[in-house]
This record gives sequence, C-alpha cells and structure tokens, in this order.
Amino acid sequence: MANRQGDELLDVDNNSSALVTEAEVADGTLDKPTVRQTVWRVTKGLVPVVTIYALGFWRVASVSAWVLVPFFFCLSVVRDLLRDAGRIKRRRAQLAAAADEKDLITANVAELPSWVFFPDIHRAEWLNQIIKQMWPMISAYAQSTIKKTVEPMVAESLREYKINNFAFDKLRLGSIPPKIGGVKVYDKVSRDQIMLDIDVIFASDSDISFYVSGIPCGIKDFQIRGMMRVVMKPLLTTSPLVGGMQIFFLNQPDIDYDLMGVADVLDMPGLNDVLKKVISQQVAATMVLPNKLPIVLSNEIAAHVVKLPEPEGVLRVHIFQAKNLVAKDMSLIRKGKSDPYVIITLGAQQYKTHTINNELNPKWDYWCEFASFSPRGQVLKLKLYDEDEMVGKKHSNLGRASIQIGNVAKTGYFDKWINLEDTKHGMIHVRMLWLDLTLEQSALKRALTETQELRITNLSSAVVMVYVDSAINLPNARSQSKPDPLVRVTVGQTTQSTVGKLRTERPVYEQGFTFLVSNPETDTIEFKVIDQKTNTQLGLYVYELSSLLLAQNMRVDTQPYDLIIDSKNQQHDSKLLFCMQLKFLKKLPVLVDINDDTASVTKPLSRQTSVQSTKSVNSVITSADVSEIQSSAVGVNTPTNGMSRTSSIKRDSTVSRNSHAGGGDQEPLIEQAETTELLTEPEEEPAPGTGILGSIQITLAFSVARQRLNVTIHKVVNLPIKEPSDIPDPYVKLYVLPKKENSNTKRKTETYKDNCNPVYEETFEYIMGVAELNSKQLEVTVLTKKTWHSPVLGQIVLNICDYVNVNTPSFTGWFDLEAEIKEGTVG
Repeated sequence: MANRQGDELLDVDNNSSALVTEAEVADGTLDKPTVRQTVWRVTKGLVPVVTIYALGFWRVASVSAWVLVPFFFCLSVVRDLLRDAGRIKRRRAQLAAAADEKDLITANVAELPSWVFFPDIHRAEWLNQIIKQMWPMISAYAQSTIKKTVEPMVAESLREYKINNFAFDKLRLGSIPPKIGGVKVYDKVSRDQIMLDIDVIFASDSDISFYVSGIPCGIKDFQIRGMMRVVMKPLLTTSPLVGGMQIFFLNQPDIDYDLMGVADVLDMPGLNDVLKKVISQQVAATMVLPNKLPIVLSNEIAAHVVKLPEPEGVLRVHIFQAKNLVAKDMSLIRKGKSDPYVIITLGAQQYKTHTINNELNPKWDYWCEFASFSPRGQVLKLKLYDEDEMVGKKHSNLGRASIQIGNVAKTGYFDKWINLEDTKHGMIHVRMLWLDLTLEQSALKRALTETQELRITNLSSAVVMVYVDSAINLPNARSQSKPDPLVRVTVGQTTQSTVGKLRTERPVYEQGFTFLVSNPETDTIEFKVIDQKTNTQLGLYVYELSSLLLAQNMRVDTQPYDLIIDSKNQQHDSKLLFCMQLKFLKKLPVLVDINDDTASVTKPLSRQTSVQSTKSVNSVITSADVSEIQSSAVGVNTPTNGMSRTSSIKRDSTVSRNSHAGGGDQEPLIEQAETTELLTEPEEEPAPGTGILGSIQITLAFSVARQRLNVTIHKVVNLPIKEPSDIPDPYVKLYVLPKKENSNTKRKTETYKDNCNPVYEETFEYIMGVAELNSKQLEVTVLTKKTWHSPVLGQIVLNICDYVNVNTPSFTGWFDLEAEIKEGTVG
C-alpha cells in the first residue's frame, strides 16, 4: 500500500490485488500518507520557504522575507490538509462505486444508493452488470466523443477567461464503470410517454492530462453524481416502439476531481476554480435543464418532435426580503452589518439580485422567471452572500435554502418565510407563482394586464419555442475557405446560440430553444448566422411575432426563410430553415396545500418597490447543495417506549399542520409524495398545558431523505412572575444530548423583554441519521436574560424517538416546563 500512491483502486476486472477495502477505510489506512507522499509534501512545503529565505539572505527582501516564511509554511500545511480530505472523500466514493451493494450499508449516508431510502426506487444490479461488461467499449466510444466534441467546447469557454490553447493529451476514463444507484419509473404521466429517473454514480479512477497555454496539467479521480431523467416519447405501434428519448439532469450534479501536474505542484487556485466552473458549465449546457440531450430513434418521427423543447410551465419567483441575517462585516465603532445579495438557480438557469449595503434585514423586491420543463423533482436553490469590495476576496456565505417546485406547480402559489441553512440564523421571504401554457387568446390580455399592474416591464406573457433545422447556400466569410457557421437567436435581451459547424455552406443544426416573451404583439425574433472564426455576419432574418399570432394554433412548420446577407438588404439564395410555436401564460386556480397552514387562496403577488430582474445567463454554480422546506400532514401517535425525563406532557390530539423538514448537502433523489386539496374548515388551536412553571409548544420534524431533524419553537405561555418588578426576559436554548459539551448542537432563540407569553416561531436544524434517533435526546431550556447571568425558568428533556421516526416524521405538542436538571447541564 505504501508503494502505490494513487493506485489504491485496480481494474474492476482484476480486483483481487489492490482494491481499497472497507477495512482500510475503517482502520484509517486510507488516511495514512505513504513515505513517498510525506517526502513529497515536505519538499513542496520547503520550496517556498527556502526561496523566501534566500531572498532575505541576499537582502532582496530582507524585511518581508521573515514575515512571509511562517505565513507560507502555514498556508502550505492548511492547503495539504484540505486536499487530503478531498482525496479521502473521493477514494471512499470509488469504493462505493466498485464494491458490492451489500458492503455499502456501513458506508456514509451520502454514498448509499437511492433505493436504500426510497421504496419506489428499484435496484438495478442487472443493469450495473451489463454496464460493467460493456464498459471497455463504452469507455472507448466516450473518449472519442469527448475528444471531438467536448474539447472544442472547453477551449471556447476558457477563452472567456483569457486562457488559450487547450488540448487533451491523454484521455483515460479508468476501469471503474458508472453505477446505477436505483431506477424509478413514473406511472402518473401521459399515455404517449415513459418517464424514469436514474441515480447515476460515476466515481472513476480516471487519468486525464491536457495542456493549457502550453502548461501540462491533469485531472484524476473525476467523480460525478446526480439524478438523471429519461423521457421516452412518443410511443409507437411499430418498431422500435419509441420515437425518441430526452436525457437530462434535473439539477446540477455534484462534480469533484483532483488536479495533477504543474497545476497541482503550484497549487493554482485560480486555475482550479476556472476549470471547475468550465466543467460545470459544459455539463449544464449539455444535460442540465432546460438543456436536454435529445435522441431520435425512429425515422417515422420528425426531428423537431423530439428536439423542440416545450416547457410544462413558467415559475415566477419574487425574492421579497430577508431578516436576522448574520453580520459578516465587523466594526469597532458600530454594530456589524452585511452587504447581502441572493443567487437564484433552477437547473442551469441563474439570476442574481442587486446588493443592499449595510443591512441585516434587506428588502430586494426582486422578480425573475424560469421556464420549467420538468417540475417533478426540480429544486429551486437560493444562496445568500455578503459582497466584499476587496478584489480577490471570496464573498462570505450568509446561508442557503431550496424549495421543491413540484408542489408549487400543483397548488399554483407559494408564499413563505424560509429558515436559512448552513448559517447561525436568518430567514428569507419567497413568493412563487406557477403559470401554465395555453393557446387561449384571452390569456394574453390577462397576462399583459397583470404585468402592467405590477409595473415590471420585463415579466413575460408568453413563451416561444424555436427549432433551428439548417441553413443552405451560405456565403464564404473568407475567400479561400468555407464558413464555420453558427446561428444566434435573440428575443428581447436574451440570446442563445447553436453549436458551430466547421467548413460547410449547408450546416445542419437540429437544435431547439425556448424564450420568454414580454409582449408577442410587439416583440421580434432575430436570427443571425455568424462565422465563428471571423465573427462575420453571414446572414440575418427578423421575424415579427405578431404574425405568429395569426397562424393556426400559433405555430409555423419548418420552412425556408430568405436571409439578408449584406448591409444593402439585398436578398440572395441563402436560406435558414426553422419552425416555431407560441403559447400564452395562464395563471392556475390557486389551491391550498393540506400540509401547509401558511398558504392562502386569496394572496396575489403584489408589488412593493420593484427591482427588475436581469435576463438569465444560463450559468451554473458548482457544488450545488440542496435542501427542502416542506410540510407534512401526519397523525400523532402516543409513544409507548423510552419515556423522557419529563413526566408531565400534554400532546396535541389533532393532526400536525406545520412541520418543517430541513435540507442537507445531498439533493433529494426522488420527488416526495405530495397531496393537495382544498381546506374545508380551519383546525382549532390545541390548548396549552397547565404546568406551574409554564408550558412550551414545539414541533419536531424528521426528514429521512435528507437525514435532518428540524425543531420549531412556537411559543411559551404562563411563565411565573416571582415579583411584580421582576418580569422575565425569556429566551429558549436547545442542546442535543449526549455530548452536550459540543457547542455545535447549541441553538438559541431571540430574547423578548418583559414578556411572560413570548411567541418565537423559530426553526433550528440538526444533522441526524435514522439510527441516531433512538440514542439522542433534546434538551429544551427556558431562561431569562439578565445583565450578568441567565437564570433557568424551566426545562424539559425529550427522547426524540418518542415523537418522530420513519413512520411518524412530524409531531407538534405542548410540554409542561419542569425544574432544571442539574447533572450534566450547562447553565
């Protein structure tokens, strides 16, 4: 093991000698560096130290050298620790991909296949055996395809960062094949299609080398995991029974790798960040919604039937405000503040709000829209950052949140305050409206009227789908060479481009695009044919959308259109073939989720001081982390075992309506079952307890999919007053037992002055697995804030498994406070 750095994993066909075993992971062998690794690490750490020392010795930088020596040495140590952690994570993922699924039960939760968590996802070991057998052939084909198609795309993307001359030198995808973690087939879909989700895990031992501006670099141990959706439609009565397939990722997959070569030796963080962003962009531009990989399987089906994208609807998002954010900009003179902004992402579509300076309770009143092609399973991600004006400094994290949009598409509306994750505290107010597509002419007038009332000019009233088929008889941009044409399609401020074709006057594109349209009565679609090497315009065509309103079903089939190829507007024999479909946006009748008591059937989206959104840049943020704020309607069961140290408890006999399940680092792998219906009559508020020290109302909600426990502190009532002049200033403190000394489990609410019946409505999140529910307790303490100490007003300790488990994921109830339990309690 000591003499095989980077060779822990052998070919899966010869896995008898060097395969990393679970024993190595368990006993820490995987974490121990080899002798060669240690020598190499010390050498790399000494190089900058010796260099700086020499500069000081020769009086080139005598003052600064002695300051920089310890700084660079510490930086090198921290860098190596972070890199080793990433390598160990990748090795364990490779073990999970190469080993038998029975061996994975003891692995980390994030590495488990999806069928472990979800009963409607089926194991696919038979499919994994086929992929394993065919992997040498698949790998050879994939290497050839990457060389021909991915290399020019990556080179083009790197030019945006002033990085030129990208070329692959060696391309080896490794011996570990991709693995299918599970397959789910949907039953409630239209009759002419089959839809299934595939959990794709590719933890490879790849070895890829390339040159960037003449510098040799490399990537090894490339890994990717995500939920891939496959839609097969239309279904036929003749062979091959399926007309085509659409393959795509619902959300940005997780991507990880390790750098090699000069980039690794010099530890070039800028290059690493650029490469990771470019790789994510290429994956998103190819296979992350709204981008799809279409495959035509039958000659009986026209290409545009499979390749023309048609969204299921449009999601209108209103980022209204946030409150109680963490202060990142500290000041000695005044209280610390932050400069917050929000990045909103759905698949490969992304928007960014403006920044509000020096504010912990910002109001953005920001609007944006997303075309949604598959709301079932898609997640809207929100990431809050503190902007830093210092050049090169990374913006600080202020928290994140994510929302499953499948239920929004069913109910038509969403309006909630969401607790931010990955931060100490903070909430964000989000509103969403789902808009369906329709051919009804009356819908256009209603949509235009609504946008005028909101006084936001760039909200959409329609969607146009454009399919660019081909071009013929294009002129030459250069006298001695045929053109390298691509087509840029522009609607309003949004431009999308086809893939460039090399040296041809008759390019075939067969690509589809979707555009949001503000007003189809006045907007136009502009087609520009460009030579990608010289950036010369080869042809132009402008289509008035108002003429599409008069077409039958607002659709025109594929036909040639004459291109204008010079400034004198002279028409030549150059033509562009395309087809289009226009549909209007229609608001759904708003339903109320039975699981959500915060929704309303009467709330419209209203405008405050609106800020117009910029158009989507179709970019993706890497390491996408996903979570979900959801509600669940679950009956409450009386616990039968493991009573907690609290003896007097009054439970709700009614159904819990307001339980929030938190999110985690891993995306939910399948869509959760969601039920919506109209509420008939409101539910009565349960009566509080009658404890002498007061009572507290708490909601516990556990998410199996995300391994999270959410605790919501609703209110405290009937706190006693010992003296009329000593009214308490109460707050609530939480700990997870045992190991209470670990401050990571400590949570606190806000403090309310002079209040015996405070209402908090604050939610706190804990990372917790299913197995931990039986061994963990929750300590809830109510204290009063004083100048030099905080006396305890009352306390309860709950066995978590008594209230939530796999079968009962949520519970809301009143608990009578008792005297403080002295042993093991931190005051």
